[in-house]
Amino acid sequence: MGSLDELELTLRVATKLLDSAASSVRDLGLAPVRDHIRSIGEAIAKVFEIREAIYRTRPDLRPAVLDSQSGDPDADRRLTHALGEAYRRCDAGDRTAAVELLRAFVSSEPSEMHKGIAQHELDRLQRSDD
Repeated sequence: MGSLDELELTLRVATKLLDSAASSVRDLGLAPVRDHIRSIGEAIAKVFEIREAIYRTRPDLRPAVLDSQSGDPDADRRLTHALGEAYRRCDAGDRTAAVELLRAFVSSEPSEMHKGIAQHELDRLQRSDD
């Protein structure tokens, strides 16, 4: 039977391999590049959700670098979800829905930093409509 230590290490390696795969997709131009990179990013996000569950059970396994990267991991997750959903809607041809989703995020997000990132992306989407 494995341990949480082994599982966390395996997932950390998987994350690094997936990140490397995304770089390879980009460098090789494997079409559709954006879709493939997004799929890999979604896989990394799912793996990270499992790693977060491990850290809740065993905080000692949480790498210190994760604590220094963001002061608000919940806001990071909310932003990642909102941007991912907005991009999916754009890819499906529904830019209006993507814009509305980001407007809703900006109006309700308590983190000013994350709100600013979403606003930047919202502005970019609106400019591309013109």
